[in-house]
Amino acid sequence: MKSSIQSASAAHTAVQLPQPAPTPPPPVELLTQVEMAQRLGITRRTLHTWVLSGAVPMIKIRGFCRFEPAKVWAALQRHELPAGSPPGEGSSRPLSAPRRASAPRKPKQGKKKAPSRPAASRKA
Repeated sequence: MKSSIQSASAAHTAVQLPQPAPTPPPPVELLTQVEMAQRLGITRRTLHTWVLSGAVPMIKIRGFCRFEPAKVWAALQRHELPAGSPPGEGSSRPLSAPRRASAPRKPKQGKKKAPSRPAASRKA
């Protein structure tokens, strides 16, 4: 019985050290569209086209587009073709944005002219 009392009091008197707080993840580098395009050596419009096609991942923060360089490079490597392979192989999606189907345009109609009055009915 003494041993159970001693073990209980020893457990009670054991000091629990505070555990260190978990370290936060390292900050992620986020680039603007212009900065990412400059790093890739392409135009901003080309990067935008790749985003629309789903080839490049993008994060929207308060309405602004941001890019994680590591994820962009990884996505582009998935689209990379091995040397000597014909186009169309090795990539699941094209890097160009899909063309939108446009509705046929209606012919422009100018303003309708009012019927001209005969010269005899005009006042001088």
